[in-house]
Amino acid sequence: MAQAVKDYYEILGVSEDATDEEIKKAYRKLAREWHPDRNPDKPNAEERFKEIQEAYSVLSDPEKRRQYDMMRKHPFGAFGSGNGSRFYRTPEGTYIHFETSGNLEDLLDEEFGFGSLGDLFSRFFGGFGRTGTRQDPFSRMRRPRDVEVRVRLPFEQALRGGKTDITLPDGQKVRINVPKGVRSGFKIRLKDGGPTIAGVPQGNVYIIFEVEPHPRFRREGDDLYTTVTINPLEAMLGTTRELMDAYGRRIKLRIPPGTQPGERLRIRGHGVETETHKGDLYVEVQLEIPRHLSREQQRILREAAEKAGLLRS
Repeated sequence: MAQAVKDYYEILGVSEDATDEEIKKAYRKLAREWHPDRNPDKPNAEERFKEIQEAYSVLSDPEKRRQYDMMRKHPFGAFGSGNGSRFYRTPEGTYIHFETSGNLEDLLDEEFGFGSLGDLFSRFFGGFGRTGTRQDPFSRMRRPRDVEVRVRLPFEQALRGGKTDITLPDGQKVRINVPKGVRSGFKIRLKDGGPTIAGVPQGNVYIIFEVEPHPRFRREGDDLYTTVTINPLEAMLGTTRELMDAYGRRIKLRIPPGTQPGERLRIRGHGVETETHKGDLYVEVQLEIPRHLSREQQRILREAAEKAGLLRS
């Protein structure tokens, strides 16, 4: 990560040849003076306190201080010990501090074609060739970057597929083909469809589909799941129900006698249809028990149940 480096000696109020003890003493005094808890009425106290901590973290570390001092003495250059910390001064005089988890110059060379920090900054901040014209800092970038675009689809559109229009990150509008029966997480590639940055193509665009949930149907693989509600007599005696599948087709569902609550009935070929396969529809039977019966209804049901031997005395 890069950030402009401030004058740490000035922040701590010490000279450039200050000893470690003088730096520590100055830090403790300023830290007490500017601690946010002691300055609730000063809006800049927290920012000032962070500056003091930042300055001390560099000047109290012998290696970081050495790099920092070298940076201040050289008008143009980069300094570091190879441990992921670098200081750099641009031609305009801005100090840049890099902290990386690996070898930054290897990363620049491998990913972007810049041989060093000096190469990178000379192209961005100096960047003039023999002809006197400014060089494009992106001209040596070697690896086009792929782009991922997430496209949210209504459940019905994902089932049926077809064409849909999307907008790429660079503002370009394209029409893509949605495969029939596409599911969430499915990815397609638009070859050489990536945006262009500074004249450099940025690779492929990968479209990742996200399918919105449906209020009645749940998808698992290419199978669909839904529910139907019946009463206890229908469960005992059997019944039929007319349903609509996810494609709007009418289905007559036969519920056999003795169907149990939670039992799933399978309807073949009424799940998700892809180019090569048809899933099934599973209907889960749910039981609804009437909460209120009239006295006459209770009498009739009781008599029928007693005659059928369904009531225990």
